[in-house]
Amino acid sequence: MNYPIEKKKMIKYLSLFIFCIAIFSCDIKKDAIGANDDLIVLAAKEDRDDIRSLLSIVFNDTLLTPAPEPFYNVKFADPNSYDALKTQTNLIIASIGDYELNPATRLVRDLLGKKAFDNTLENNPVVLSRDQFAKNQLFMILSGAKASDIREYLLKNGSSIKDKFDKNFDKKQSQYFLTSKRQEELESELLSDYGWSINLPWGWEMIRNNPDSNFVWIGQEMPFRWIAVQWRDGNHFSQENAIDFGNNFPQTYFKSQQYNKEFLSIDWVDYRDDAAYRLSGLWESIDEAKGGPFVGYLFYDYASDKTFYVTYMVFNPGGKKAFYMKQMELFSKTLKTN
Repeated sequence: MNYPIEKKKMIKYLSLFIFCIAIFSCDIKKDAIGANDDLIVLAAKEDRDDIRSLLSIVFNDTLLTPAPEPFYNVKFADPNSYDALKTQTNLIIASIGDYELNPATRLVRDLLGKKAFDNTLENNPVVLSRDQFAKNQLFMILSGAKASDIREYLLKNGSSIKDKFDKNFDKKQSQYFLTSKRQEELESELLSDYGWSINLPWGWEMIRNNPDSNFVWIGQEMPFRWIAVQWRDGNHFSQENAIDFGNNFPQTYFKSQQYNKEFLSIDWVDYRDDAAYRLSGLWESIDEAKGGPFVGYLFYDYASDKTFYVTYMVFNPGGKKAFYMKQMELFSKTLKTN
């Protein structure tokens, strides 16, 4: 059958378009699965004590809840489960030595090839890549001739490695927790009434809104998470004011709460793009036997000429708290002013 020239061109371009779609769709990766605070580690059983010790150099921060709770949970799995676990959010394959019978060593060698594998034994024991098998995934290979070689490298480079995992956590949580399904009408009301606003995901409720005392308190249950904002006109940013907030803020505004003075810390930090005093420690109920971790930031906002105290806390007895505190940290930093 003879087609007109223009029709032939159209068919050609349409065929090319369909071909390109087919090619690129094969390359589209699904989002990584699994908890953002879990480290799935494929390692031989004989190496796991050493591997756990090595990972603790990098993932060494804990939350006082009051029992210390790690921000990342190390979960070991058999290297033979690689195919089933390869799209986990944080996937680590760890091997020590060059032993053919070690299943993790065989897996690392197969993935890297001989030349790159030998390089981990002789030079750099860490291979780290993003989006290796899924979107928003961090994939790390930890391989060295001896545990002491890996330890020496991690002591020098651990903070930069952990920073990548923290940023990946923040990116995934921001995507699901802060940028979708927002209560934009209530956000606009806060901005109109007070000159500031904060991202409000669906499910969060206004607990208290006191214009007379410049105080807003919002929260969500299951588990209990609260964030509060108190502000004053002018610059009241000083260490003395930070100490005063540590001594008096919860009793004044929450009424039935106080900060445990034994665990209270006040530090000078960067918050958003501002210098701030960071208050952290444990809150506790005055009337009941309950409490949990809290963080608060006191800072001066030049644009609005206001001093803010933004604080968040978690109450989740018997459940994890570090994950929610990291989530709330992101939440608190969405505060914006006119």
